[in-house]
Amino acid sequence: RPGRLPWLFVDEAHVAVDGVAGTALRTLLTRGRAPGVSLVLATQRLSALPAVAASQADLLLAHRLTSEADIEALAAASPTYLSGTLEDRLPSGRGEALVVDDATESTHAIRVRDRHTPHGGDTPRASEVAGGGSADVRRENDRWERSKGGP
Repeated sequence: RPGRLPWLFVDEAHVAVDGVAGTALRTLLTRGRAPGVSLVLATQRLSALPAVAASQADLLLAHRLTSEADIEALAAASPTYLSGTLEDRLPSGRGEALVVDDATESTHAIRVRDRHTPHGGDTPRASEVAGGGSADVRRENDRWERSKGGP
């Protein structure tokens, strides 16, 4: 047995399980504990994952869900020790999440701290690259910044 147990992190997991990695990921979901492999799947589309993904999860972290299909997929994974439904406990605020911990058979409402970045969370634009783009683009960017309360 290795000194450190492996962790596999898969972002946009709904794409990976439908692709070439699908068979291997399904095997890890159902038999990964035996060899000690930990699998972390991150997705914005829970309903696109196989049902076994949520049902086998020891720890489930759910931010606000807006798709009915995703809410139904979460409800299908609702643990028996939970009074009420997961749907009723889903967070609605920005940065809030629901944690379902099978190890302790408990749920917790949490708030993720605000992320502070140099760009403030905005999406970069090609017009902001050195040289700045055309005057029309700069004027439109300035108008957009003012509408947000910027400089």
